[in-house]
Amino acid sequence: MPRSLIVVLLSLTGFSGAARADGLIYRLPADGAQGRFEMEVDVTVGGQQVSTKGSVTISSVGQTTVDNEKCRWIEFKMIFKEDDQERLNLAKVLIPEKHLEKGKSPGENLIRAWVKEGDMPATEVKDLKDPRMIAIAVFLAGAAKNPTDLDKTEIDNTALGKISSAGATGDLEVEGPGGTQIVINMENRLHEKAPFGLVTANWKFELKANGQTALNGTFKLKLADINTTALSELPDKN
Repeated sequence: MPRSLIVVLLSLTGFSGAARADGLIYRLPADGAQGRFEMEVDVTVGGQQVSTKGSVTISSVGQTTVDNEKCRWIEFKMIFKEDDQERLNLAKVLIPEKHLEKGKSPGENLIRAWVKEGDMPATEVKDLKDPRMIAIAVFLAGAAKNPTDLDKTEIDNTALGKISSAGATGDLEVEGPGGTQIVINMENRLHEKAPFGLVTANWKFELKANGQTALNGTFKLKLADINTTALSELPDKN
């Protein structure tokens, strides 16, 4: 499978009360909070299976006020490991704080965004319909269809230790490039000690073209590390 196709797919990585599958952000932590997730992706297309590993890091890297609304800069760092090499993608987005929590739609309320791919310079993007922002569109998705709460279960997590984690499932549909559609069935495990609420993500996805499945696969995240002093890797992009 061409690297560009894998990048498109990846550039698509306990609470009380009701929980819903809301992309990757369920709560807004203090500024400087960061969660790094180990990532595994398996893709099947044309009978061929390709596996990719890497990481997704989510960080709160600044606060500002726009039109009298408190806003937060959230940065996504994705590292894809391919043939003993690493490919880095960065995205930095500005969103009102009131939309960065469970049940909201942060992606629909984007104010500004920057993206950097590999060694290329960072460029500003206007909205999440940009092909380079497909991953962020999924990560910042709003409430899913058919949400279901899962009973708490014990998890032994590298970053949090042994915890009792609530769960949420749901279905998500995102428009992809070239008229394609990304259909995702999500199962997320949650905990209040996780910086953005998410402990693990186990997603099944399909990429459809003209209503037909072009490829399918799984996307998994597991919280591996927590930091409280995160700084932006694009400090001059505001």
